[in-house]
Amino acid sequence: MLGQQLHPVIGREAERATLDRLVSDVAAGRGGSLLIEGEPGIGKSTLLAHALAKARAAGCEVSAGQCDELGRRLPLSVMTRLLEIDTGSSDPRRAEAALALEQPQQAGGWTMRLLAGDPVVAATEQLLVLVDRLCTTGPLVLAVEDLHWADEASLLMWRRLCRASVQLPLLVIGTCRPVLGNAELEPLRRDLRSTGGHLISLDRLPEAEVARLTGLLAHGEPGPVLAERLRSAAGNPLYVRELLDALARVGALRTTDGRVELTSAGRDVEKLTELRDVIADRLAGLSADTQEALRAASLLGPEFSVRDLAAAVGRGTGSLLTVVEEALGAAVLESAGSRLRFRHGLLREVLYEAMPPALRTAFLRRAAQELMTSGAPAERVAELVLPVLDTAEDREWEWLADNAGRLVVRAPIAAAELLEHAVRQAAPDDPRLPVLTGRLAALYFRMGPLDRAEELARAVLRQTADPELLGRVRWLLSTVGMRTGRYEAVVENWRAATNDPRIGPVWRARLLALVALARHLLGQIGRARLAMAEALDEGRRLGDPTTVGYALHAASVIRSWHGDQAGALALNDEALAEVGNDPDLVDLRLILLGKRATDLDGVDRLQEAEEALTQARTLAERVGATRLSMTLVQGAERYYEHGRWDDALAVLDEVTDLPPLWRLARRGLKALISARRGQWEEAAGLLDAPAGGRAPGQGPVAAGHLLLARGLVAERAGRLPEAVEVLTGLMAETYAHDLGNHPEWLPALVRLALAAEDRQAASAAGIAARQAADRRPRPRTLAAADWCSGLLDLDPARLLVAVGYHRGAGRQPDLGNALEDLAVVQAASGDLDAARASFGEALAVCAELGADWDARRAAARLRPWGVRAGSRAPHVRPSFGREALTATERRVADLVAEGLSNPDIAARLLLSRRTVETHVSHILTKLQVRSRREVGAAADSGPGGPDGRG
Repeated sequence: MLGQQLHPVIGREAERATLDRLVSDVAAGRGGSLLIEGEPGIGKSTLLAHALAKARAAGCEVSAGQCDELGRRLPLSVMTRLLEIDTGSSDPRRAEAALALEQPQQAGGWTMRLLAGDPVVAATEQLLVLVDRLCTTGPLVLAVEDLHWADEASLLMWRRLCRASVQLPLLVIGTCRPVLGNAELEPLRRDLRSTGGHLISLDRLPEAEVARLTGLLAHGEPGPVLAERLRSAAGNPLYVRELLDALARVGALRTTDGRVELTSAGRDVEKLTELRDVIADRLAGLSADTQEALRAASLLGPEFSVRDLAAAVGRGTGSLLTVVEEALGAAVLESAGSRLRFRHGLLREVLYEAMPPALRTAFLRRAAQELMTSGAPAERVAELVLPVLDTAEDREWEWLADNAGRLVVRAPIAAAELLEHAVRQAAPDDPRLPVLTGRLAALYFRMGPLDRAEELARAVLRQTADPELLGRVRWLLSTVGMRTGRYEAVVENWRAATNDPRIGPVWRARLLALVALARHLLGQIGRARLAMAEALDEGRRLGDPTTVGYALHAASVIRSWHGDQAGALALNDEALAEVGNDPDLVDLRLILLGKRATDLDGVDRLQEAEEALTQARTLAERVGATRLSMTLVQGAERYYEHGRWDDALAVLDEVTDLPPLWRLARRGLKALISARRGQWEEAAGLLDAPAGGRAPGQGPVAAGHLLLARGLVAERAGRLPEAVEVLTGLMAETYAHDLGNHPEWLPALVRLALAAEDRQAASAAGIAARQAADRRPRPRTLAAADWCSGLLDLDPARLLVAVGYHRGAGRQPDLGNALEDLAVVQAASGDLDAARASFGEALAVCAELGADWDARRAAARLRPWGVRAGSRAPHVRPSFGREALTATERRVADLVAEGLSNPDIAARLLLSRRTVETHVSHILTKLQVRSRREVGAAADSGPGGPDGRG
């Protein structure tokens, strides 16, 4: 009676209306997201099946997947199944994505590589790119069941899909149980609310709907006795179905004149008071062989192959034919393409929980060993080994030693758990111990914590005499020292290596190249040069690209510090050529590309700088590099300096997982933009965050933006001495690196100090600017020195030089401030006509940037001389319509109207895919449309939006 998988949805009219509307919307090109919550059996899957059937009928492409407890340790396993990722796929997009997910680290012979990237992050990005491209050919519906069992990476991807659905013809649906206090699901719910998604919480069916369901299943209206019996189902549709089926199996139902009633035989099933009791009763009627096979199947996840089942049972696949037929006939299993699955999750749960732990362990170990022998994928074997680690024997450890490299790449958290256990269990003289410990150290180097990586690396030093492994461990220790700013430890590690005869010349040379960088950062410039020269000579003699690459990088850094930008760029290019595309040197290549962008920007070769950053971003996204977010912050800083503030904010909004210093830089840059735009509450929130004003250590990131923002807040409040004190902090040693790259910060200090009548602080800043120009004579430092001198000496000529530089270099934010200062000096010297012209141009720049505070301050400073804005008053950008779009948003909107996907737009405009995604969301809001299809028409309809309304 209940063998069919799908039934009509009984009741749930409001919920069905929501689903029908979402399906209609996505079919029309407007995406959406939905989470369906409810207890087991309440109807989540039935409601989902209704929606997916509607979507298929509407011409949508539909994909569905299911999470399970075993799969939680394997990142993105449900997502790769959901999107049907396979190198043999007939869809070239899916085949291409599958190839992109293949990692070179999976090659044989891998021992202990310090992976620059996170393969899970890289895989997530590749899957999101695939979704973008699938959506260009038509509406797409993605459904994931049982999200309460999803792994962290899959949950993060589900959240990002929900955000993307705002701008794509994409409907994302998930189901989960209402797990109160689940920290992993709470961000998902918050994202739904913030993106306009929907949350459906299913409650029990009312008695009238239970009666309707009974009529459908039992072909008659329930009589009073049966109706009373069905109240024990508490309105749970699955319980109702299972209870009716149990009653039918024992002949406890009779139908008379269209009414179904309980017979006296029903007394035997009165004991079935819980849903799990009813399910257990269903399973009890099966043969012993089938029950044994089903118990084994309950360990294999939501779907499994007959081969997997045979391995778990320990029988040949042919002998399982009768068992599988019986389970299918009893509606316990059902077909899922070429695989099998339980008809609903509670059937599997009851079997799993009823199994004694010892029997469960035996089944899992037998299945794992069979799959090891048959050469099953490492991830599949790991699923079965992880729950029974405590009983693992030599055979499992041999398999682990052979497959640890692949697991580290594919499932790092699971690999860490396996390797930790292996390291604890291995005997001190086990020859596998140093290899496993080294792999675990390399894994923690990538995913953290770094102190655990260092602890394990030092253990390897005590465990092995293998020269190659010792060299890699020493390299790890030095790299940890560089990442954590412990530069003296880098030097000490090199000294220890040079005194160890087991360390070969190649590793000693590599370590010396890092010492050159460490000594430079310690301010030991002379010793840094000596170390760099020696490492470079040795690296070339040995023919080692790693040593040569790092030594050339150190040489380029030293040249930049002394103002030789041309020489620094030449050395950087030489290092990039030496490094090439070696996967072991991805991290160095990213460092070199970031430095190349900085050096090119310093000499105003803006297009080339943009291209270098784009290369870095593309590479970081492809390998999931930990430096991706750092590269994005660096790009946002460039956007800020060249007046692309909306682009900068779009990039900063997508940045996650930053080291502490880079988090300060991100917060400071956002706060500075907010302050200059007069958005004081937002600026205050960023500045008042924990560690919002803490002085950073040295590093390649402008954390000084925090101080600039704090200075503006104090200035706006009229606390000028406080503002001067804050900005004077920029000249402290901790900000030396920042100030070396940003000499234009010093004129802001001079201006504020003069306004506060603190001539001493103003003069000190002017002297610092001149010294910086003498030490590193490049256009930016020279312009900053002239700017400071012009303010101190009330010399319009020098200020005109600074204005000319910033105008020519396209540095709009500094141009606006320089014009403001020029106008004030011109007015003070009596040249009011020139002051009006400079003031007007300054206001035009402020209007372009949206720098409301800059414009107000400039007006207040010029008011004493009667200089007014006049016809050059700032034009306020409208909030909606084509005119509301920034320059980048207009370019993105045009490409969206052409039908390009976000990845293709990103490639065209030298942006990241996620930045384009942010821009498209802003475009839809400003144009007041809900789909990409409507963007072209709305953009052409003028400032009022697609229907002419503001």
